[in-house]
Amino acid sequence: MESDSELIRKCKQGDPKSQAQLYNKYAPMLMAICLRYARNEEDAEDILHDSFVKILTNIDKVDENWAYVGWMKTIVVNTAINAYRDRIKTGANVDIDEMQDVIEDVRLVKSDFLTRELLLKCISELPEGYRTVFNLYEIDGYSHLEITKMTGISYSTVRSQLFKAKRALKKKIEKYLGEIIEK
Repeated sequence: MESDSELIRKCKQGDPKSQAQLYNKYAPMLMAICLRYARNEEDAEDILHDSFVKILTNIDKVDENWAYVGWMKTIVVNTAINAYRDRIKTGANVDIDEMQDVIEDVRLVKSDFLTRELLLKCISELPEGYRTVFNLYEIDGYSHLEITKMTGISYSTVRSQLFKAKRALKKKIEKYLGEIIEK
């Protein structure tokens, strides 16, 4: 199997076989990122497809000393944010105020009962605005100001959505843990 550098070099030359290899190698990892941001699997697949179009279109701009995986992850996150912005502009299924307006900062506590899969499932069930801000802040490490610039929503809305997302996750996790403890 060839190295990533060789694979990228061949992709830059437009080799379809190498492009397919790049997709097959990294699509599962990048799809996991898409699923964190998308409303459903179909939307995640659209984000992944759009991301790979951007990756392959811009691959000739990649320096051989760059971290290719990080570059591809950045494209996926930016593509997901652009999809979110587009839905906000069109008003399509954006459930920003689906929950109560009370804001509180809730810290999630690691639990032996809480699996990574359950946490990701709970995150995926959040309304789109909450999920997007939570992913950007808590998982991808962006600041409130960076999220404001990326999404085009106000600073106070970013903070509000983050707090509401944490509170909603806390409730989901408490409900789940309560069910386990009661069993």
